[in-house]
Amino acid sequence: MSERPRPDKSIPKGQELQIRFALHAAGIGTWDVDILNRQIVLDDRCRALFCLDEMEEPTYESVIRHIHPADQPAIREAIKQALQPDSDHLFNVRFRCTTVDSKNIIWLNVKGQAYFNTKGIANRLSGISQDVTAEVTANAKAQAAEKMAALAVEASDAGIFTIDLINNTIDFSPNLYYIMTGNREKVVKDRDILISHVHPEDRMLRERAYKEAENTGFLHYEARFVWDDGSIHWGKVRGKYEYDISGTPVSFSGICLDITTQKEQDGLLKEVEQRFSLSFNNAAIGKEQQKLLTLVENSSDLIAVANMDGSIAYVNDAGVQLLGISSKVSALTLNIRDIFTREHRIELEKEILPTVVNIGKWMGRQYYTHQETGEQIPFHTNAFRLDSPMNGEPIAVACVARDLRAELGVQQALRESEARFRSLVEEAPVATALFVGPRFIIEVANEPMIRFWGKGYSVLGKPLGVAVPELNDQPFMKILDTVYTTGVAHHEKEARSVLVINGKPETFYFNFTYKPLLNAAGEVYAVVDMTIDVTEQVLARNKLLEYQSTLELVVAERTEELAASNEELAAMNEELQDANLSLVRSNQELEQYAYVASHDLQEPLRKIRIYADILNNKEDLPHHHKRMVEKINQSSERMSMLIKDLLEFSRLLEKGNMMREIDLAIILQSVISDFELIVEERHAEIIIGSLPVVQGIPLQINQLFYNLMSNALKFIQPGIRPVIEIKSAPISGEQASIYMGKPERYKQYFDISFSDNGIGFEQKYADQIFEVFKRLHTRSDYPGSGIGLSLCRRIVANHSGHLYVESSPGKGTTFHIIIPGV
Repeated sequence: MSERPRPDKSIPKGQELQIRFALHAAGIGTWDVDILNRQIVLDDRCRALFCLDEMEEPTYESVIRHIHPADQPAIREAIKQALQPDSDHLFNVRFRCTTVDSKNIIWLNVKGQAYFNTKGIANRLSGISQDVTAEVTANAKAQAAEKMAALAVEASDAGIFTIDLINNTIDFSPNLYYIMTGNREKVVKDRDILISHVHPEDRMLRERAYKEAENTGFLHYEARFVWDDGSIHWGKVRGKYEYDISGTPVSFSGICLDITTQKEQDGLLKEVEQRFSLSFNNAAIGKEQQKLLTLVENSSDLIAVANMDGSIAYVNDAGVQLLGISSKVSALTLNIRDIFTREHRIELEKEILPTVVNIGKWMGRQYYTHQETGEQIPFHTNAFRLDSPMNGEPIAVACVARDLRAELGVQQALRESEARFRSLVEEAPVATALFVGPRFIIEVANEPMIRFWGKGYSVLGKPLGVAVPELNDQPFMKILDTVYTTGVAHHEKEARSVLVINGKPETFYFNFTYKPLLNAAGEVYAVVDMTIDVTEQVLARNKLLEYQSTLELVVAERTEELAASNEELAAMNEELQDANLSLVRSNQELEQYAYVASHDLQEPLRKIRIYADILNNKEDLPHHHKRMVEKINQSSERMSMLIKDLLEFSRLLEKGNMMREIDLAIILQSVISDFELIVEERHAEIIIGSLPVVQGIPLQINQLFYNLMSNALKFIQPGIRPVIEIKSAPISGEQASIYMGKPERYKQYFDISFSDNGIGFEQKYADQIFEVFKRLHTRSDYPGSGIGLSLCRRIVANHSGHLYVESSPGKGTTFHIIIPGV
């Protein structure tokens, strides 16, 4: 693609501000890459997203250095595809950026477009960057939640499977393979192998179930599986189809439960009832009794028979072992009441035995006492009455009891898994809730979801349509109903929702997922809702889309303005040349003034002082005349000093080519040596800290230090030893901007201070002392021309710096020189 032509229509300048505001509100940074010159331009947001330091230049190498090494090949491939002539020249890639120490990682989503010149050569890449760390983290948390749900299914000993109907491949858990084949060692993921283990008599039943599932979408059947060792086991299979948008089934998922124990128990109960009745009806049928005893003895459940008085007549081997009885003979000496505690014996006497005698059977949970350890063992008991075939009178009570310890352990594991799942929901970084049943009761919801709804925690335990009634008029309730009915998850991005917050309807946009949860029977019993608020991003993107064409027009307009600015710049250059010529003339006139000031004005003053000295040396001159001559001398000397200072002040207007690197410590030592006699006379203490190397004019810096040192030694407090401290400290450009407006970027600044313990002055005069001829004291108290500090400020300004003062009467004065380093 080539660069677009310049539009004829101009765009209001205010549009650019609106676009920048929209980008800022969305947390989006913009970037631009000049491919031919290998230059990169990043806005402030992009600098932060790419983890660039404040002082780090945005070059190709520096940006690549902050991109995670594992993500760099994908970025290069995406850009390579965008630069292909036959592509759409767009790219969209996610990658990680790290700080230099690799302690912080930011996930970015970078979108961009390649631009080509009229010759078809790629010359520019431009686009936007956005922080998607929260979204990536949320997806990772959601995947962890799905894994936790899968672990909960595995903990229940169920087998799970997924069939790809397009490729006719299957993926399943090791538990499923064990339930169908009895083999845990070698798992072969072949669907035909699994089908071959279905009992031949049950294969037609399975085929009919699958045929029916093609119409209903749900599979439900029970069948026998022939294990590798030849044993027969029962399984219950539940599953459902998943469809694409055209309604074609693409996959099938489900679970399988081992129900062998349940089937054996049901068959055993019927068999025991029949066999015991048969035994009492015809004791002579030896073969039938032998079958009965074999069935009973090989059962893993407790099977026992007691006379009507409670004395035990029979216990199988499993019962002897479960109850901790030493032998079957010992069991015959016990009464059924001996295996219950006092509390459970009351229930036996008042409820269980009367029910069996009167109704003929009882079913429920009982706790039997282990005869050796005293452990209370939970059993699920099926008890029934045996009647005499002769007269129909009750003659015995039989029971089949299943040890519940393993089952209760699994239930406890499921409860703990559910608790972990609830904790995971509550601590999830994205808004998450669990809706149970067809009325979608809000079973659990974490704090972000509660905040979205704006109704507080009172919504828990209520149907969603009652707790958040405004959803009833929106599509979400119908979507939930479809997910619950079909078992097919629903994903949607940027869905518009209106929620009532504090009594006021507000519009939001959400990315959300409704995921069905299946129980052990493969039926949907709840739906998990995971939601991410993308309102700000959607609103900002809509704003961006609204101004997308505007942005291109603005860029074109800026190009026109740049051309016009170039023309104006050319005109300004001509004006600047004229101004330079005027400046040269002014400098020449200034030089003439300097010559007049140094020669023509000084000459009359020298003559005045000569004649005044002659008069003053006459012996016959009256005393009062001598005083007048001395005043003439003093005034002429002050006038000479004033002319000399004005000359120095005017010379500061031009720096010329005298700037070079100078060591301030060397300059200061030279100045201090000039004041050596005054320092000794006044016993002054001078403290010198570390001073930097700066770019400056040595003569002017010498004059600056000289004037400040002179002031510090002049304005001392009587009777107090003068202490003068000169030191420096580095400061940032941001701190320097407080005093200088806009400092030079990437330059180190220093704060050089001259502090004394002199007389000081009130801070309100801090600006006045830098004005020409402004004095705070009379000449008789402290001599001087009143120009010295004005010279100091001018010198600091010539060095792109700033001079200011802090003072307090009786406490001293500190002059601060803010100046850039080398």
